[in-house]
Amino acid sequence: MSTTESYKFKLSEQFRTLAKDELREDDDVRGQAMAQLKEWIEKNPYIKKCRTDANFLLKFLRYRKFAVHQAGEAIERYLVARQKFSHWFQKLDPRDPAMQEILSDAPLTALGKDENGRTVVLIRVSRYNPEVNTSTTIVRFLMMMLEIMSEEEEFQIAGIRAWEDHTDMTMKFIGMFSLTDISSIMVMLTKTMPLRIREVHGIKLPKFAVTLTNFALSFTSSKLRERIACHATIMEAKKHLQESLWPKEYDGPVDVDALNRKMMKLLEEKRDLLLSLDEMEIDLDHYSDLWSKESGDPAGEIDSGMVGTFRQLNVD
Repeated sequence: MSTTESYKFKLSEQFRTLAKDELREDDDVRGQAMAQLKEWIEKNPYIKKCRTDANFLLKFLRYRKFAVHQAGEAIERYLVARQKFSHWFQKLDPRDPAMQEILSDAPLTALGKDENGRTVVLIRVSRYNPEVNTSTTIVRFLMMMLEIMSEEEEFQIAGIRAWEDHTDMTMKFIGMFSLTDISSIMVMLTKTMPLRIREVHGIKLPKFAVTLTNFALSFTSSKLRERIACHATIMEAKKHLQESLWPKEYDGPVDVDALNRKMMKLLEEKRDLLLSLDEMEIDLDHYSDLWSKESGDPAGEIDSGMVGTFRQLNVD
């Protein structure tokens, strides 16, 4: 893995100000923290191999607002998750036919930056095809997309706003995931991947998915739950997003198909980076109890109930 190169902050003044105001980041803090975190990784006897390039260090330092100790712990959790859940993290290849299938349906699109520099992501749940996709390929696709987006410095600094359109979501889609899967996914999204989740907007969530959603949210912090808003209609949700980022299908100017083609090109350009992530290695035995502590399920006894369970839980 490469070592830290000479780093220079090349973003606009908007992001320099955001970094200072929200993350306490300036040139001195950044330089000292990067050096300390790099040294910590190199001296950690349980981390066998890990990236130490500037971008990797910064995504975790920014995630933890330059608290070096917490950034180190976040790296440990991330590396453990990559090995413990290798079926979700390893060999994230955009050329994989299963990934190509999902990419062609375009369920996730980065629409651009809002007025505060935050990356706005549109998730159209109905575009996941339960007849073709499996729960594993869906999670792999999500992790591949997050790995690529988190490489961008603007994303690291300003964070993400997610818009989840549940229009036409089916019970069959929900039935693809066990409760154990959902708990692990939520822990990865909120406590493991270096994501600064600023807002989540859920649109047209069907009644049969309410109990499942509440279960998923039980694995998030109260702070994050306060950033989640639900909207009955697309029209209602649009009031909370600047018009310049509305997709054409929502009567806006954004060509989602063009953005998806751009993302597919970026994934191909970053393919070697994605595959090289598998080279990182940590002593999984040493951290054997880490994930159970993170998930809040030390006995590993979360019921793997499926659609029938959700139907029972949703009985009026």
